[in-house]
Amino acid sequence: MRNRTHTRVALASAALLMAATTAACGGDSGESSATHADGGAQTVRVMMFPAQSYRLPVMIAQQQGMFEKRGIKLDITEQPANLQGMQGLTATKSDVGIVTVGTLGQGWQAGTKGAFFCGGIKVLQTTLMAPAGSKLPSTAEGASWQEVLKSLEGKKIGIQTPVGSGLQKIFAAALEEAGVTNVTYVNLGGGSSAAIAALGNGSVDVAQVNPTGTQFILNAKSGKPLLYMPEGPTAYKDYYGSGWVGSAEFLKQKPAVAKAFCDGVNDALAFIRDSANRKTNVDMLVKDTGVAEPVAELVLDQTYGDFSTELPEDTLTKTFDAYVKLGILNAEPKPSYDSLVVIPGT
Repeated sequence: MRNRTHTRVALASAALLMAATTAACGGDSGESSATHADGGAQTVRVMMFPAQSYRLPVMIAQQQGMFEKRGIKLDITEQPANLQGMQGLTATKSDVGIVTVGTLGQGWQAGTKGAFFCGGIKVLQTTLMAPAGSKLPSTAEGASWQEVLKSLEGKKIGIQTPVGSGLQKIFAAALEEAGVTNVTYVNLGGGSSAAIAALGNGSVDVAQVNPTGTQFILNAKSGKPLLYMPEGPTAYKDYYGSGWVGSAEFLKQKPAVAKAFCDGVNDALAFIRDSANRKTNVDMLVKDTGVAEPVAELVLDQTYGDFSTELPEDTLTKTFDAYVKLGILNAEPKPSYDSLVVIPGT
C-alpha cells in the first residue's frame, strides 16, 4: 500500500498545490466561467465508473457549488464496463471522462479523437490483491516487489481491461521486468464488484483492484494486499496515470467550459485535502459510492495524495515514448504532448 506520509504532506500543503495547479487549467480558477451569453448554465456530460474514488472531486465540486458558480451543470452517466474509455465516451455521447494514457493514445490512434485537458491521477492506483489466507508473498510481510511479481508465474490474474489493451500491456511489462512470462489473464472489467467477487469465490489467484474496492477489501479483511504497483515496477512508478479527457468536438467548441470544469475540480481537490472538511468528504464518499463509513475514511486517507489537475509535459512525454517502445501505442501517428494534450485558455 502507498505510504500515508504522502497524504499527510498533501493535506498540509493544500494551499500551495492549489496555486500550483491553477496554471495547468489555463489561468485563475476564480475567473473562469462557462455561462451562456444569455446567462444560462452549460451542461457537461461526464462519464464515470460507479464507486470509484476519482468521482469525489467531481461530486464535491457539484455539491459545493464550484461548478455552478462557473456556469456549469452536470449530466453524469455510467461508463460501460465492456468498453475502453474512448469508446465509452463516444457510445455515451459524453463530453468528458477520465482515462489512462494508454487508453487515450490507443483510442486516438484508432480514430476516436480526444485529448487530455485536465490532470487526474498521477499514477495508476492499482493494488494487487489475493484472496484472504493466500500464501503468496506481500510487501507488507517484507517481500520485495520483484518477489511478489515472481510469485505470479503460472497464476490466474484478474485484470481490468481486455488482453491487448493499454492497461494489460502495462501490467505485462511490469511482469516482464520481474522475469514473469506465464500467466493467465481473466478480464473482470473496470469496476470493483467483479474483482471482489472473483477474489471471494477463488476464481482468480490475484486481482487488480483500485480505490474504493481496495479499501472495501481492506476494511472487510476479505483479501490480502500483495503490492501497491506504483511502489514497484517502472511502468507504474515512473509513468503518468490517468487524466480528464474531452472529446475533440467538446474541446474545440467549448474551451471555456472545459477550463471551467478543470478549475472546479481543482477547487474540489483543495477542499478534499483540507482536514476541516473531512466529514463532508466522508459523507459524500458514502453517499456516492455506497461504501461504509470506515471504508470511506480509508479512501480519504490513502487516495488523494496522487491527484492533481496538472498535466506535466516532461512526465507525459516520457510516458508516451515509453508506451511506444512497449507496444502499447504505435509509433505513427506519433503520440505526443502536442497531439494528445489541450490546455484550455492557452
